[in-house]
Amino acid sequence: MRSTAALRLRNLVSSRAHRYKLVAIRPRRYSTRRPHILTGLRPSIHPFSPLKNLDTLQPHTYRSKMSDTELDAAAAAEVYAAEALAGLQATLLNDTETQSRARELTQNIHEIKERMTAAAASATAASSKRSNEGPLLIAVSKLKPAIDILALHIDGQEHFGENYVQELSKKQPILPNTIHWHFIGSLQSSAISKLARLPNLYAVHSVDSAKKAVALNRLRPDNLPPVRVFIQVNTSGEDSKSGLAPSSEDLYTAVATIRKECPKLILEGLMTIGAIARSQAAKEGEENEDFITLVNVAEELEARIEKDDGEKVTLKLSMGMSDDFENAIALGADYVRVGSSIFGARPAKADATIL
Repeated sequence: MRSTAALRLRNLVSSRAHRYKLVAIRPRRYSTRRPHILTGLRPSIHPFSPLKNLDTLQPHTYRSKMSDTELDAAAAAEVYAAEALAGLQATLLNDTETQSRARELTQNIHEIKERMTAAAASATAASSKRSNEGPLLIAVSKLKPAIDILALHIDGQEHFGENYVQELSKKQPILPNTIHWHFIGSLQSSAISKLARLPNLYAVHSVDSAKKAVALNRLRPDNLPPVRVFIQVNTSGEDSKSGLAPSSEDLYTAVATIRKECPKLILEGLMTIGAIARSQAAKEGEENEDFITLVNVAEELEARIEKDDGEKVTLKLSMGMSDDFENAIALGADYVRVGSSIFGARPAKADATIL
């Protein structure tokens, strides 16, 4: 009998061959089971051969509008992506050092999920009203190789976050399309077009103007699913951080624009990046002022939406990172973004590799 992890790995590779046929993989959210990845994996699971199966690839709908040259380029890109994924699979199956790294990663992420469960259990009644479903973990894989992401995805982690559009656009094609990608970095106008065209882009956490929201909506292809968006709020007031000022009219304009003028976007909620000093204080047990501010801003916006539109909404909160995610959960976070506590220290950007 092949292990569950082995079967998941084979299915994930197969999903790249049939790129637009999603493979159902149920993540074990907040599971306390110990890591089992790669236990019992055997080289008898042969890597997928993209050249042999090229005819089975199913293109995006919008390819019907492409020229022959563009179609040839798209087909070549599919072959490269499938070959890259097959190479990652073979390394996971056969390289003992990579397998050891995979076990380390899965142990780290299980420990984070256990801490999240404990933080959610001790949350106050007020914060529990804001987060009915429990917080969702985004594993921030910025500057980390694709094989790290694949190892965690096989173990059941679905949501991954990236800070750079260029890096995300290189990782996305060579990894399974069952991954939900979150863009959490500074949103540059010049990069919106490339970002909008990523098929399995799940959410953008850093929309900081109505203008950028309109551009993201306009550039999202009609055949792709809507993208969830968070409006970034600069709760600390630091000049070095992006985001709209709390309770500003620009913030409400962005909210109204997304809700009424952007059918390809879903207003998911608000996001903040806390000041470093406040994050450190939260790590030592104090409540983070930035998170309290974001909760208050969300409640003000919800009240105004209900007054103006007659609709009761709940804005979800994206807040909390490696140093302060437990405090964020205690205050009602719906999404936490954890990177270094899962993946370890990041390399310099110039030294980072994808494959």
